[in-house]
Amino acid sequence: MIDFMVKTNANQPDRKWKRVRLGDLGLLESHLEDVIFRNHELLCLERIGLFVGDIHLVRQGRILDRMGYQKYPDLMFLTDRGDVGVVEVKRFGNRELRGRSVISQILDYGAALGNLDERNQAELFSQGIPGCTRLEDVALKLVGDPNRARWLAKFYKNRLSQGQLHYIIVCDEAPEGLSEWIRSASRNDATDYQISVLEVSPFQNDECPGDIMWLSQPVAQTETIHRTTVQVIRNDDSGELSVNVSSESPEVIEERSESDQPSSPSGERKFRDGIEQLSEEVGLPGETIRSALAVANQEGIKRDWKWAYDSFSSQDSEKIAFLRGKRNPGLVEGRYGVNLVQPWRPSVFFGYYFSSHDHSIQPVGKGRGGDFSIILDVTKSWGRRNGFLEAPEFQSLCERLNLLSSEWTISQGSNPWHPLMIHRPMAELMRGAETESDIVSRWFRAAKEGLDMLLSGGELQTLRDRLEMEGQE
Repeated sequence: MIDFMVKTNANQPDRKWKRVRLGDLGLLESHLEDVIFRNHELLCLERIGLFVGDIHLVRQGRILDRMGYQKYPDLMFLTDRGDVGVVEVKRFGNRELRGRSVISQILDYGAALGNLDERNQAELFSQGIPGCTRLEDVALKLVGDPNRARWLAKFYKNRLSQGQLHYIIVCDEAPEGLSEWIRSASRNDATDYQISVLEVSPFQNDECPGDIMWLSQPVAQTETIHRTTVQVIRNDDSGELSVNVSSESPEVIEERSESDQPSSPSGERKFRDGIEQLSEEVGLPGETIRSALAVANQEGIKRDWKWAYDSFSSQDSEKIAFLRGKRNPGLVEGRYGVNLVQPWRPSVFFGYYFSSHDHSIQPVGKGRGGDFSIILDVTKSWGRRNGFLEAPEFQSLCERLNLLSSEWTISQGSNPWHPLMIHRPMAELMRGAETESDIVSRWFRAAKEGLDMLLSGGELQTLRDRLEMEGQE
């Protein structure tokens, strides 16, 4: 492990750069992910046995596995030598980085990726490359030669179908014992994949704290032996020859015959940052928290919310529980949860609130993973037409809530679409939970408690009745 670097200049004093952890700099895993995405050389592919000329790297992937669960690998890559890889980024101190958890997680991503059909695989790898429906299309953008692209696509398909992927676990510092877990993964002779651990560490100089230098060091990898394959490819048009050296398992030496973008990346990134912060706050793996929230959302849209509908929805409202967002249902506008009633005249949201960008209300648990929130949603034009924000019933609702003494915070925002929020830190709600089911149970108890606070005074029901009566006159 390298802890210091010294920069010398004949005309200047020596400058010492000291190794620090991401947490010491206030940086999250997503920051390291960004650095690697912009500088793929930090993956040190040659040091782990991948001799490549070019690489196509994508981030913020979203894979639906056969059980219907969403998987979110941090980074994935294809090389111009036919390699396929998955990269998982962890910060030192993340519980998932210790023991088997991170190994199981990254292998699970690879299995889900291999189970996709080619169209979905191509869609996943075609970020920034429009019009790709086959892996050959992606390969063509990478190498520019149709003949070589066809050959590469065959290797991509074989490796994906056989699970012969390169897995790279990146961290700012590898905890004690991780290397042993990685090496133990290669003791099965049937292993076709390769797992590597890579430390990408920030270095800081006291005189220039805003400058960061990044040093990449492979610290462990599996010892699976592969057969080396040399391919000589002739371009039918130019007659030129190109040579490709790749590492293959014996089962796929013989080529097989050819078989036949994110809507809100910044929102998903903030969501992942929030999950990371929650994981550190409550001491549970991020995947457990993410999975619990997804389960709560799915159960939430199936439950009977008639008691809530009756307390605020109009006779013309569609009384349903639903998840907004097409690409990742439930995740939109800095929040992840269930909506009751549409259109918003008004509507109510309950669930995880992690970003104030759209709503203009800071989470109480900012920096600690965000809040569990009950949010009153109002269509701006409808609210303006009916004087919703100035209505005595809405003013009475706000006054009553502000007089309550509880662990919830009452916030009125400047965004007329989301004028009122009842919220509390998510970490406090989850404190002491040990399993996914514990989190789900606490999520629903908080939803019931927050909705009761919002609706029990009858102000929204009175407002609804008045507006309907005025509409009949």
